[in-house]
Amino acid sequence: MGKIYNSITELIGHTPLVEFHRLEKALGLKGRIAGKLEYFNPAGSHKDRAALEIIEEAEKRGEISPKKTTLVEFTSGNMGIGIAAVAAAKGYKFKVGIQNGVSIERKKLLEAYGSELVNPPEDLIKGVFEKGIEAFNDVYQWMLDTTPDSWTTRQLSNPDNPGAHYRHTGPEIWEDTDGKVDIFVGGVGTGGSTHGVSKFLKEKNPSIKTVIAQPDKADVEHPVVQGVEDGGFHGIHAVHDENGLNPMAPTNFNDKVVDEYETVTYAETLRAIHLLAHYEGIFIGASSGASLAIAIKQALKDENKGKLIVPLLPDNGERYLSEDLQRVREDVEKKASF
Repeated sequence: MGKIYNSITELIGHTPLVEFHRLEKALGLKGRIAGKLEYFNPAGSHKDRAALEIIEEAEKRGEISPKKTTLVEFTSGNMGIGIAAVAAAKGYKFKVGIQNGVSIERKKLLEAYGSELVNPPEDLIKGVFEKGIEAFNDVYQWMLDTTPDSWTTRQLSNPDNPGAHYRHTGPEIWEDTDGKVDIFVGGVGTGGSTHGVSKFLKEKNPSIKTVIAQPDKADVEHPVVQGVEDGGFHGIHAVHDENGLNPMAPTNFNDKVVDEYETVTYAETLRAIHLLAHYEGIFIGASSGASLAIAIKQALKDENKGKLIVPLLPDNGERYLSEDLQRVREDVEKKASF
C-alpha cells in the first residue's frame, strides 16, 4: 500500500546511523564509529527537530497560532532554517535576526522559505559577544518590540529544544544500537542536542560516556582559515574551561550530563571532513567535522578498543561551499593529529 505524507513535519527525525567501516580501516581505529546523519532531516539539520518541538509545544499551550503569530528568532544558521521550514509548512510568518558569520547559502535558504531577514542594531549584537548569552535577551526584546503580534522561539533557553532530543534523538540512538552505544560525541551551540541526547542515554545506562567537542583556543583567538569565527567553528562554541562553564554556555546546556571536554583544531576538523567524504561518500559540515574528529581521537585509544562511538553530525557541507569547505589545504591538514 502506498504512503503519502501530509506535511514535511512528518519527515523530521528517524535519521540514519551509519558505521564508517572504510574510515575505520584506513585509520586503523580500535573503536567503531557510527555517525548520526542529521542532514537527512527535511531542512537539512538536527535543528529541524528542535524547531518542530518548540513550535508544536507552544501551539499545545495555546501561545501561538498561524493566523495571529509572527515567530521571531536571532540566529546564525541552522536553527533559523529549521524554524523557517516548519513555519512555512504550518503557515506562520517568520522574522529572523541575522548574526555575523552567516554563510551565503544559509541566507538564501532562509529567503527561499519566505523568511524576513533583519539586522539588529550593531550595539546589541556587539553586546552578545562581550557579555555572553544573557545579552541575547536584549536582541529578542528589540525584535519583539519591532514586530507586532510576535513570539520568540528563544532557542538558547527554551526547554523544548533539549526536550526534542531527549524524546526523539536519544531514543533513536539507543534503539538503533540495541543499547550498545558506549560513547556519545557532540558539540555545544544552543546546548539542546547534547543535553537532551546525553540525558536520555545516561538514564538508560549511566556508564555511557559523553564527550564534548570544543574549538581549540588558539584557533579561535588567531583564526587563519574561514569557518573559525565568533568564538568557535560553525555551530559549536567553547563553553567550558579550567574555571568551569563560561558566559557563552547556553541556559539549555547541562554540564552534569557531560563526562569530558576535548578540544579540536580547525585543521583536525577539515581533515575529518575530507576523510569522511573520501572514504565514505559523506560530505559533512564544520560542526559535524569537529564531532567526527573527536570521535576519531576516541577510537584511536587502546582503552576504547571494540567500543561503539556515536558522534552527532548536525548537517552536511553543501551550505558551506562558498567557504571552500571542500577544498583540501595541505598546509592546514598537515597540522592534524590523526
